Amino acid sequence: MKYGRYEIIKELGKGGMGVVYQAHDPQIDRPVALKVLRVDRVVNEEFVLRFFKEAKFIGRLSHPNIVTVYDVGRDHGTIYIAMEYLQGKPLNEVILSGRLSVEKTMDIALQVSSALGYAHEKGIVHRDIKPSNIILTDEGSVKLTDFGIARSEDQNAAQQTQTGVILGTPFYMSPEQVMGKRVDGRSDLFSLGVILYELIAGRKPFKGDHFTAIFRAITEDIPVAPLQIDACIPPPISDLIMKTLSKHPDARFQTGQEMSHALNTCLRVKESPLRSEKPMRRKKKSMGSFLIMGILASVVLGGAIYFLGPHISDVIRKENKGESTVTE
Repeated sequence: MKYGRYEIIKELGKGGMGVVYQAHDPQIDRPVALKVLRVDRVVNEEFVLRFFKEAKFIGRLSHPNIVTVYDVGRDHGTIYIAMEYLQGKPLNEVILSGRLSVEKTMDIALQVSSALGYAHEKGIVHRDIKPSNIILTDEGSVKLTDFGIARSEDQNAAQQTQTGVILGTPFYMSPEQVMGKRVDGRSDLFSLGVILYELIAGRKPFKGDHFTAIFRAITEDIPVAPLQIDACIPPPISDLIMKTLSKHPDARFQTGQEMSHALNTCLRVKESPLRSEKPMRRKKKSMGSFLIMGILASVVLGGAIYFLGPHISDVIRKENKGESTVTE
């Protein structure tokens, strides 16, 4: 089967908006990831035109941590997007295999916040930041995928897509998203904070048995600080996470660059105690050396007394004898 010139190889996954395939581009002879929108998402011609315009805009984004969009087209009554094919694992699969180190977690957050800061400057708000949209490549870098799809929808289509997003990712939505308010880049940073909390603390900050309970928790509950869950978590990192989860956007980091700077600062604080251990180890070695030298000196002195003691005693007796003769 083909969409445009792209030859479908296999299905990679499904989402609320459509299906992603691994495909082959015969014109350039390279693999691509082809996202094909569900036919029921192509609700009207106005939506299609807006989607094309937005996809072209996203295609101009150029950042090492954002997946590259190559092409967009129409075929079989729907729309497809040809993107960079990534070899790696989505973060949600990595989470299932166990907790990551603090340093690795902070590095992931740093790369994502950098990507978001760049996109926000270009006028693109992701609106669906979640672990499955963050790919950890085999080369060790982070790639943010599914950028800006919801942004291009009209009011009629928006409700349908929001329903799909809610069904798939309720835990990562910001309070303003839950309440249906206008969102900006700070909403994306809130969602990143939820992911960061989950990775650092080992559990989600907002819980509930159903959507209503989850949405109430997001808008009303203050989560327990990560430091109170695990005392080994550095306080600056715990404070940073709690700042990202502030209910009001004005209380959060205002830009991705600001959050990146704070993450870098936390990483330096985390590493500084490790550097201070080296002088302590040298000091311990130095004290050990003094102890060994003292023992050797005692052995030498003891041996000298043992072997030279009788000779010294004879000398002393002779000197005493001489002194007696003089006195007489």
